[in-house]
Amino acid sequence: MLRVIVCAAALSVIAGCSQFGGPAGDEQAQRLWAARQQAMAALDTWDIHARAVLTLKGEAYNISLSWKREADRFMLLLQAPFGQGVFRIDGVVGDLYRLRLPDGQVFTDATPETLLEKVIGWSLPIVGLEYWIRGIPRPDSDFSHRITPAGRLRSISQDRWTIDYLDYFETRQAAQLPRRIKLTRDEITLKLVIERWQQPEAEPTPSDLFPEFN
Repeated sequence: MLRVIVCAAALSVIAGCSQFGGPAGDEQAQRLWAARQQAMAALDTWDIHARAVLTLKGEAYNISLSWKREADRFMLLLQAPFGQGVFRIDGVVGDLYRLRLPDGQVFTDATPETLLEKVIGWSLPIVGLEYWIRGIPRPDSDFSHRITPAGRLRSISQDRWTIDYLDYFETRQAAQLPRRIKLTRDEITLKLVIERWQQPEAEPTPSDLFPEFN
């Protein structure tokens, strides 16, 4: 929690620079972007609740996510489509990941993406999402991106995924963290609405629970 507070303070300074400095030029936007990356890289603890629409080969399904992360380990609860129930993924960075099925079966593998693909037939970019959900690129992988004058990601292309940032939290407590994100790759699209990071920011609206994006 302390790291979240530190990041919130840092991003408040970033926001202040963009507000009082007038329209930001490319150079200022890059400075703000660099400061944002440093602040968000330090954020390694969260408790995220989100709703999403997963589109596979033209068919759309409502899912939900509950994601707790502390330093180098995390637990992700995924309400899967097709009536498959709740899947639990536990992981320790650099170690094996474990997938627990609704019927109690447990599978392990080196990556959560491989686990999902092998066991249930579709996958999400969970390793990349650990960074993209904070609005920063995954380290040690080539990427291209666009930023706003305030130094926030507008979009990023990495690992064959395109991630569009459609909305950010604007409250001081949420430190301008991403709120609505759209991920696209081949025939998979994930439209994600984050309801809260640490504490509720607002009551979800019907459009948040079942989001529609352009």
